[in-house]
Amino acid sequence: NVLQAMILTDGESLVLTPTYHVFEMNKGHQDALQLGAHVLEVPSETVGDEDLPLLSLSASVKDETALVSLTHLSAHDDLDVRIDLRGRAATVVRARVLTAESASDFNDPSAPDRVAPVSLETRIEDGMLSVRLPAHSFATVELNLG
Repeated sequence: NVLQAMILTDGESLVLTPTYHVFEMNKGHQDALQLGAHVLEVPSETVGDEDLPLLSLSASVKDETALVSLTHLSAHDDLDVRIDLRGRAATVVRARVLTAESASDFNDPSAPDRVAPVSLETRIEDGMLSVRLPAHSFATVELNLG
């Protein structure tokens, strides 16, 4: 019994799951120094009696590369995010987003790439990194700080 797997096998088929992609997209955080990251004005939704923050992020740096990971939980709405890079010149090396048409989509042998990372459009202007996160998405942005 497997509740969550990174790779599914079925006979001769081998399928990478969304969990695999999240781990792969986050690998730049390994052996890196955590950066302080604070989210201001986090949108939320009320679920039952609880307010659920719809955005979380983490950031780290290793050598001259920073990695910012963002999770957007809204099932329906896109979210524009602006990140203040505070004093470091930065250029985007790579930005990717993991999402699908439906939050319940999954990969299987008939559609092994239904949920897979794709390029994410970003912009840096006046020291602010801007991204638009689709509903129910996970994204990473790699920045060169040199």
